[in-house]
Amino acid sequence: MVADDARTPIQDDSDGGLRAILRSLQHSPLPPAVLAVVVATEGSTYRKAGALILLPQHGARVGWLSGGCLEAELEQAAARALTQGRAQHLRLDTRGDDDLLFGSSSGCRGVVELLLLPLAEATPLLAALRSLDREPGLQLELAADGSGVARTDTQQWRWPVSGATYAIPRWRLALRAPPCLLLLGAGPESAPLLRLAHLLGWRVEVVESRARWFGLLAGADVHHAEPAALPALLATQRFAAAVVMSHHYSRDLEFLQHCAHSAIAWIGLLGPPARRDALLAELNVATRDRLLPRLHAPVGLRLGGEGPEAIALSIVAALQGPGVAA
Repeated sequence: MVADDARTPIQDDSDGGLRAILRSLQHSPLPPAVLAVVVATEGSTYRKAGALILLPQHGARVGWLSGGCLEAELEQAAARALTQGRAQHLRLDTRGDDDLLFGSSSGCRGVVELLLLPLAEATPLLAALRSLDREPGLQLELAADGSGVARTDTQQWRWPVSGATYAIPRWRLALRAPPCLLLLGAGPESAPLLRLAHLLGWRVEVVESRARWFGLLAGADVHHAEPAALPALLATQRFAAAVVMSHHYSRDLEFLQHCAHSAIAWIGLLGPPARRDALLAELNVATRDRLLPRLHAPVGLRLGGEGPEAIALSIVAALQGPGVAA
């Protein structure tokens, strides 16, 4: 078993994607802020429906709506939402020629519709978003007046606007929790791999018991455990991908055995083909047959370069492939 006190969260500031917004929302009490939700798009747009941008009253914006051309108008609308204390529906249309001369000059030729929702510590929507730390996804129903419903598989939150009845939802959105990567073992590649994975919005957990590697695991949840503890962890959490990378033959063999009997759909193995073949030869036929359709070994795309940083880049590039984080 992996004891609760054997899991050590180490914080850093290199988050990206939805993970960065969710981490910002963990501050309690939450300072005044506006959550901008992209509820619909038409044509060519930088972000699509379901994208979130957090705009604190004091502090830096978290997330992007465009390549920088629409952010000024978004921030002005967010300030109005905070001042008035109510939701704002914002429609940004860059399809016309006038936009190239007098507007944002984005040239994207699209429409972005946003709902800007003031957040406070007691806001039900904030509690719903915070649940994505432990839930796989969140279903949102939002109306232009700011009312809405949020649901997970186990909970529901509902909020009307002050003095108004709940309106029929205008937009329905599905938010997926940030994908979680499981690193089985650590080594020189760990630090750059963690930085890149966090920038791309992945959560990362590591199973490692060798203290000499702990200093390289900033930003990950570290399970101080031997490979034998892995089944208990796999029984309680869902991982989008795992990478076996302990640089230790017998540890990697045990990790592969456990992975073969897991539900993880994408499993990477660090090391050259000859080492892969030796490890696979030690598995029984049934275990090997369960593992092979999901195994990516050697792990990573062939991008060129050598050393820990190049290896980390090749692994993250492979993880960003179609369907891995689904």
